[in-house]
Amino acid sequence: MNDRRRVIKGTSISAGIALGQARVVIPGEVEIVEVTIAASRVKDEIAALDRAIARTVEELRALRVSAGKKIGGPVAKIFDAQFLIAEDQEFIKTVRDQIAAQRRNAAFVYHRLVQHTTAPLKQSQDVYMQRMVVDIEAVTEKVLSHLAGHDRSELTLAANTILIGKMFTPNDIVSYRERRAIGFLVSEGGPDSHMALIARSLLVPAVLAENVWQTIPNDCPIIVDGTAGEIIVHPTEKDWSEYQKRKKRLGPAIVTRIKQLTRIPPVTADGMEITVAANLTLPGPADDILAGQKIPVGLYRTEFLYMAHRGFPDEDVQFQYFDRIAARFADTTVVFRTFDLGYDKSISDRNWPQEDNPALGWRGIRAMLELDGYFKTQLRAILRASTRRNVKILLPMVTEVSEVERARKLIAQIKFALTRERVPFDPNIEVGIMVEVPAAAMIAETLATRVDFMSIGTNDLAQYALAADRANRKVAHLYNPYHPSVLQLISMTVTACKKHRRPVSICGEMAGDMLALPLFIGMDVDVLSMSPARIFDLCRAVKKIDSSVVRHLVGVVLSSGSVKEVLTTLEDFKRASEKRKP
Repeated sequence: MNDRRRVIKGTSISAGIALGQARVVIPGEVEIVEVTIAASRVKDEIAALDRAIARTVEELRALRVSAGKKIGGPVAKIFDAQFLIAEDQEFIKTVRDQIAAQRRNAAFVYHRLVQHTTAPLKQSQDVYMQRMVVDIEAVTEKVLSHLAGHDRSELTLAANTILIGKMFTPNDIVSYRERRAIGFLVSEGGPDSHMALIARSLLVPAVLAENVWQTIPNDCPIIVDGTAGEIIVHPTEKDWSEYQKRKKRLGPAIVTRIKQLTRIPPVTADGMEITVAANLTLPGPADDILAGQKIPVGLYRTEFLYMAHRGFPDEDVQFQYFDRIAARFADTTVVFRTFDLGYDKSISDRNWPQEDNPALGWRGIRAMLELDGYFKTQLRAILRASTRRNVKILLPMVTEVSEVERARKLIAQIKFALTRERVPFDPNIEVGIMVEVPAAAMIAETLATRVDFMSIGTNDLAQYALAADRANRKVAHLYNPYHPSVLQLISMTVTACKKHRRPVSICGEMAGDMLALPLFIGMDVDVLSMSPARIFDLCRAVKKIDSSVVRHLVGVVLSSGSVKEVLTTLEDFKRASEKRKP
């Protein structure tokens, strides 16, 4: 028996499984000592400072190039702010002047001035300011490490190293990944942080857990389940064997298994095609594989553009980004969701309201209709990228018909302007909405007459139907998309779309859930859009399902009175199906 075995529940920020040895990277490893220097040493200290800054800039430049090659140009924009900080000539001049005036060592002066700069920023509730602190501290650590003569960028990692730290910057993720790190555990930074976005783009498992860097011993064996958000410290032999099998089933890189699929879209046992699509957040190594298999993009989240640029980028920047994606998926379709900012998406705009309950506040289409200048810019960029006629527009967080009408009016105005300017676009581009609040599901029949398609976001729909914040651990037991009320809202939306002949998709986490698959096929959902990591297994499962049989399952599930009843029915069906199908 392994008495040291411990399971830590955390939050998934990048899917995948990693098995290896823990390497704890302690924050603040560089000790800053105040040293009085002779006047004759001033020039040497300033020269040392200049060399440290030059090396830092050189490293940032190399990391930016590496990120651009592996992930894509827009991702590399994350490093731009750090360049500006590292090369801030006014700040550097102040450091030089104080080294000379106070005759103190460069590391002490540099560190003290940085602390003076960041102190008021750390007290701010402004997300932009908080992010600025992260970037400043990332640059500071590099400069001080070079001044001290020991640099983390030179840290040698053994094979199968899982890095554990309070926080890692985007450049840390890129740099450590190149030095064979296979996973990350952090105590700070959410699923939408730059660090998380980079980790997902590189397909590196990562989990967020409180004080994890203080509770896991260095060099101990560890398993990271980035999909479940779970960590096993000192796993048993049984754990190790089980997770090795799971990882093997997932393949060396989760998404590469999609190449093995011989039939896209997959077909049920009785010949019904099920369209499977991918949810994407930013360019990454999965794109070419998905495009090669002609797997459509059912949901492309555009918020990363905002986050990478620390604000709303201009039209040409957005157009180039959207156009590259549309070109890569030229043989299939791409659904671009317009900016869904607010609530759990960090906002850099200092004018964005600080809300007591942002989940029920200014987010999604609500915000963009008021920020109509920015909204028009994005719509123009998407329309300009639609010339291949494979692009669709998706409006998030719709609750009433007037929001759709206002958005469509803006689109019509932009089409008119583009026509007058002789700028090509797809005049028949489809416009759809996200159904993620109960209000939209309850008026789905009316909304279906105003849109070209609907996409059901089960994550938010469950959250709002159950009044349980999906990110709040205190009410995590209440949040369950299998609650009968949530399933009724989904069914209501699908029925309305079928009545008005509008395609309907599921694009929340539930779309890739094997337990829900027969239910959605029985409901006659048109598209299941999910994380690329789930596509292979789901496609394999589709061919074992008989659509004529699962239609009868829907009524039984929808008449259930509790989550337990729903799950029991679906699990019984799954077991029975597995017995029938060898």
